[in-house]
Amino acid sequence: MTVITVLPFLASAVFVMAADYRPGPEAQRGDGVPQGKVTEHSWNECKAFPGTIRSYWVYVPAQYDGRKPANLMVFQDGGGFVRDKGHTRVPIVFDNLIHKGDMPVTVGLFVNPGSIPGSEPGSQSRRNRAYEYDTVSADYANFIIDELLPTVVKEHKLKLTEDSAGRVICGNSSGGIAAFTAAWYRSEFFGCVVSHIGSFTNIRGGYVYPALIRKSENKNIRVFLQEGRRDLDNLHGSWPLSNKEVASALAYKGYDYRIVWGEDGHGGRHGGAIFPDTVRWIFRPKAEVVPKKTPQPKIPDYKLTADSMPNPRHPRGKVTKHIHQSKIFAGTKREYFVYVPAQYDAAKPACVMVFQDGHAYLKEDGEVRASVVFDNLIAKGEMPVTIGIFINPGHRGKEFPESRWKANNRSYEYDSLSDEYARFLLEEILPEVEQDYNLSKKASDRAICGASSGGICAFTVAWERPHEFSKVYSMIGSFTNIRGGHVYPSWIRKTSPKPVKVFLEDGRNDLDNDHGNWPLANEQMASAFAFASWDFKFVYGEGKHNLKHGGVLLPEALRWLWADHLKKK
Repeated sequence: MTVITVLPFLASAVFVMAADYRPGPEAQRGDGVPQGKVTEHSWNECKAFPGTIRSYWVYVPAQYDGRKPANLMVFQDGGGFVRDKGHTRVPIVFDNLIHKGDMPVTVGLFVNPGSIPGSEPGSQSRRNRAYEYDTVSADYANFIIDELLPTVVKEHKLKLTEDSAGRVICGNSSGGIAAFTAAWYRSEFFGCVVSHIGSFTNIRGGYVYPALIRKSENKNIRVFLQEGRRDLDNLHGSWPLSNKEVASALAYKGYDYRIVWGEDGHGGRHGGAIFPDTVRWIFRPKAEVVPKKTPQPKIPDYKLTADSMPNPRHPRGKVTKHIHQSKIFAGTKREYFVYVPAQYDAAKPACVMVFQDGHAYLKEDGEVRASVVFDNLIAKGEMPVTIGIFINPGHRGKEFPESRWKANNRSYEYDSLSDEYARFLLEEILPEVEQDYNLSKKASDRAICGASSGGICAFTVAWERPHEFSKVYSMIGSFTNIRGGHVYPSWIRKTSPKPVKVFLEDGRNDLDNDHGNWPLANEQMASAFAFASWDFKFVYGEGKHNLKHGGVLLPEALRWLWADHLKKK
């Protein structure tokens, strides 16, 4: 069973009709408009990508006279951009806009990706496009800047601007991420990027850009993004969500950027239709980027239901406190609490549910009230008899911090992508609790829950040990780049589904900081689960980075997670 609650881009891909995008008047030949000259060439002695051959075209506008340096715009997949009947018709657009004075005199360089001829006569050549375009490195930029362009300048006797703001690089799809990569690594040369339907996904690691943007010093580049809500969703990623994450990162860092959304799929029609306005925007005079004022969100008053209130008719479980010194996390100690329901029978193995940041879940007047919810749902037969283990993060030092959230080993334990915390549970905590209680060892009888970094930790445990823990509740999960957690959507898409049920909760007003955008990161997780056919549910609220919404949802999450278990009883 897969349930998605309000996941915008997944829903829109089903219901939105594609728009009929076509080249506009400025992509048509006009009377009295001087035409630039386009010449075709080949590049067969490539040093950057040995063995490749490629075609390229050079457009020189009629207004270029050699006295004043011209601007430059480079296009990947050049053959598609240079054609008079293509999706973008760049030479015609340039002719019209230069004639009207809407853009500076600009030379166009249109470069096809390389191909490697077959080794036998008559055999097919091998395309080098993905290697050149999707690889996150400076190789392609260096090829254009240091190898191809000097020859073009010499052979055409061109004088080009030395101002990076007058040098633009553009592409569609993998060519779009190639354009961004070229400017990212060689921003001293390319000061402007136009990316149409950019492949900021994991074809060759391009999904890392939102995290890189957020954690790097700003580059002196201007970025135009175009994307369609019906774009690809496949093994490599969700193109709409990935572009939205890049835009969010650019906004967070204060870049001069723009994103234009359309209703098309993975094609060049929308980018081509808006290209004249894109050129005007990319060449506009430099202006100070003024952050937009975001109105204060209206957060619903999430109220706990009767399932989270003590019920005198339901027997109450017992909670005991313990201290544990860890060997796996050497030098740390922590508190943990064990909840045993009144219905526990030592003759029968009990189900188990582990909570990270355990202190936050047990307060009977708090935002989650897990022990109260357990009492009620177990009494009503809506979840099995379950022992709860509520574990605080480890701390190094003699005294625990007043706020247990600030335990100094928390991020290492929770945010790290390794099996250490799973081993800690399986080799230390569960055996210790089993000295007093009969715990089931079946994965189907074990669940794990956490919020924020505890949420990603819960998922990591099940990811690493799916045959030990089969149920996850992640509240406001930190699937961001605190310690690399942003990689999970990519891993999920490229890995066989694990036998794990996952309940995700997040709020649209969750965190947006150096580590990432929490709402988008959780959307990426849900999108990946949907693509890979996991058993999951995603409930999207309006809340911030707290436990209010997730706490209200705990009874629903428990019923959903344990539903199959109860059917078998």
